[in-house]
Amino acid sequence: MIYRYLKKSRFFRTLLLLFNNISLHRKIVLTYFFFVFILVGILAASIYTFTASTIRTQNTFSLQQGFNQASSYLTYKLNGISSSSDMVIYNVSLNDVLNKDLENYSVMDQIADSKMILHLMKSMQESEDIKRARIYVPDSLIFSGNNVNICPLSQAQSAPWWNPLFQKKGLHLFVGNDSLEKTTYRDGECIALFRAMYRQDNYSELSFILRLDIPQSTVVGILNSANYTNDSCTLLMDSAGKIIAASNIGEPAPTLQEEATTLNLPLFPEETVTEIQWNGQRYMAMQSSIRGTEWDMVTLVPYSSFTLAITSLVKIIIGVSALILLLAWFLSKPVAYTITKRIDSLCGYMQQTKDGILKEVPDIIYKDEIGTLYENYNFMITRIHTLLHENYQMGRELKSAEYKALQSQINPHFLYNTLDMISWLSYQKKPEQISSVVYSLANFYKLSLNKGKYIVPISDEISHVTYYMKIQDLRFSGEIHFLTDIDPVILQYSIPKITLQPIVENALFHGILEKKSKSGQIIIHGILAEDNVLLIVEDDGVGIPSDQLNVLLEADNSEAHADDSGSHYGLRNINKRIRLQYGEEYGLSFESIPGEGTKVVLRLPSLHVDEIT
Repeated sequence: MIYRYLKKSRFFRTLLLLFNNISLHRKIVLTYFFFVFILVGILAASIYTFTASTIRTQNTFSLQQGFNQASSYLTYKLNGISSSSDMVIYNVSLNDVLNKDLENYSVMDQIADSKMILHLMKSMQESEDIKRARIYVPDSLIFSGNNVNICPLSQAQSAPWWNPLFQKKGLHLFVGNDSLEKTTYRDGECIALFRAMYRQDNYSELSFILRLDIPQSTVVGILNSANYTNDSCTLLMDSAGKIIAASNIGEPAPTLQEEATTLNLPLFPEETVTEIQWNGQRYMAMQSSIRGTEWDMVTLVPYSSFTLAITSLVKIIIGVSALILLLAWFLSKPVAYTITKRIDSLCGYMQQTKDGILKEVPDIIYKDEIGTLYENYNFMITRIHTLLHENYQMGRELKSAEYKALQSQINPHFLYNTLDMISWLSYQKKPEQISSVVYSLANFYKLSLNKGKYIVPISDEISHVTYYMKIQDLRFSGEIHFLTDIDPVILQYSIPKITLQPIVENALFHGILEKKSKSGQIIIHGILAEDNVLLIVEDDGVGIPSDQLNVLLEADNSEAHADDSGSHYGLRNINKRIRLQYGEEYGLSFESIPGEGTKVVLRLPSLHVDEIT
């Protein structure tokens, strides 16, 4: 079904025609290479599909593992610091000191209590995760001016984190470096934990605020461990997209810069590796909320880095496939040569046979199909030698009959009338017309002879009848119009020589010239209909009565056709020649309407002229 559909395609027919016209050696090489190409393509596609899927799965798993470990460790660190702050917030001694009545709180007692507070803060700083611990106390306490581990509450009220802290209603608050006040005693970039404690006797009055500074380098180190590739980036961001901390950025995507403070990333699900588009670039992204904070941890991996292994795989597959195809191409040539060299040799002997040299093939050593061809060829040559003498006389008679049949198609009156027309043109001194007639006549007879070939291309037959009609057009003063409408695909298909000219001659003399006007039109259409070539000769002459139409192609006998003209005999002869050459299903058919014209349909097989032996 698919082949039938393709066969109707002009492109496929042209491609098939080109393929059929190349040598057997090239056909084998191309066919061998084509199937190797298909197999390599299928194999390469299968390997790529399976391996790329496996690599992508492994990459996704590795990215998730690294990210989840870093996220869990960061959560553990921050929650550990939050738990450490409980030791201060719920310290009984500290709460007793900071809840004393200031009127009865002597200076000496305050100095003694400040030492306890400083000891408590410094003990918190012994942890490697806490860079500095400080407490904000009421300004009325004399030790509130320490400004190292003990600070006045008035200093905190102007800080950016003040309002967010009380919006948390006593819960702990983590803030980034950008939300910390700029003070002279800050020790580099850090992240801070804030917790507020109220007086035990009055929950509306603030007792103190605890602040624990965490080195930002600690968080950055954890974020660095989540980086999947050298050019990926892991960020700690708040809900507004503000960057709290970022991993070290080596050569990431150009849209991630060190000075960037806010990123507006598209929404994507948590705990899942997702492909996103951001700033015109593709990334593989993963995010997770850090428990106990309002922060999210996000990893961005450039898509090209994530799929680097797949890209390398594609290059390897293409390289190996190209190498295999190149090797197949070079190996196909000697393989094809081993198959075709004996066929070429046999073709050489057959060409000699075609030229009349009948020689048997010596030294048949192989018993394969080609060896069988050699044996059959030798048998054929032997039989030909045997039959040549027997068929000599018969051949001469058949050849004589064939040429008589061909010559009967060229009406002697045509040559006489043409020469007579040349004589009149000479008398009228019309050299251009004489030149045209002589040129057409010469080519007409050149194509009629055609080096003795019996089967010719349709293109030659069209040229033959065209020269004929050029002469007739000059003879009848341009009253006869001749047109052709031939599909180029059929021009190299085969046709017996001098087939169309008798049909056109019949249309001219028994169709158009029988009209009173002596003028008209003859059109030859040529189309390819499935496996058949149809040549349609159509005229607008007087037509043929139905009783005559039915007997045009009947077997010739003297009584039934005593009144037939030579042209009608020519039509029967053409029909007989075509059927003998191609089979009973081919030949002529007629359609005619008296007074309107006649259509002669010539049906031929779609055989290339080179296919006719």
